[in-house]
Amino acid sequence: MESLGEDLLLLSIRPDRGRIGNADKIDFGLMGAELVRLATLGRAEVADGRIAVVDGAPTGDAELDAALKSLAEAGRPPKATAWVGKPRRGIRGAYLARLAQAGVIQMEPTRFLGIPTGSRLHLIDGARVADARARLDAIALSSGPVDVTQAAYGGLAYATGLASLLYRGRDGRQARKRLAEVAKGKQSDAALGEVIEPGARQTVTDSPGEAAGEAATEAAVNAVSDAAVRGANDAAVHAANDAAVQAAVQAANAAAVHAAVHAANHAASHAAAHAGGHAGSAGGHGH
Repeated sequence: MESLGEDLLLLSIRPDRGRIGNADKIDFGLMGAELVRLATLGRAEVADGRIAVVDGAPTGDAELDAALKSLAEAGRPPKATAWVGKPRRGIRGAYLARLAQAGVIQMEPTRFLGIPTGSRLHLIDGARVADARARLDAIALSSGPVDVTQAAYGGLAYATGLASLLYRGRDGRQARKRLAEVAKGKQSDAALGEVIEPGARQTVTDSPGEAAGEAATEAAVNAVSDAAVRGANDAAVHAANDAAVQAAVQAANAAAVHAAVHAANHAASHAAAHAGGHAGSAGGHGH
């Protein structure tokens, strides 16, 4: 779980182009990964569709600390969809710098007419890349329930567009379908044990952000309440922790999907308006 954001970003790099293949979505995935990690560490929880800070003490991880700071400064606990949907400034660059510092990638500055235009990304540590891909393949090519870590990795991979980027064409159809199921929480109920009432489980409908967020919230509340009643029962506490993390996973996945769809719709509307403007100009010149 510690490398969740880095793994998502690493697999997003297209080695043939030296660029991020899902640049329009990956930042949402990085925010979602931070939410899941904070929940795993017991630093934040998702309740009533909002992210609440449980422990704001420094984690020792610069990016998680920045995430905690943004949550603490929000005043009222922000909605998961809103927080994930507004990526922190410079978040992608920070994670790329981490990968570069670890010797996993190399960033080659690019210029056009002497003006810096960005960086070309080179994958250096083939073993690290292969490991990240193998773990995602294990999820995409599996069947049956997945654990919390797999739900986070597979779900966010799907939400950020890695499914279509890595599993192309007819041969990749089943893998894409599998990751879609994981993203929607259809294969992860087993991770919650028996502490959730049957009525608490919901599947994603036409409104993935709202439906998945509500299901995640209800699951966490039921699990934690059950653990509190049974007190010292270690199994109950473990199940409650799993459910709380699962809630964050589902909320993060749904928020990432919601943010990506919103961004895509905004881009399409902007393009249509721009095209309409050119058409109007062309019509005017016709006169």
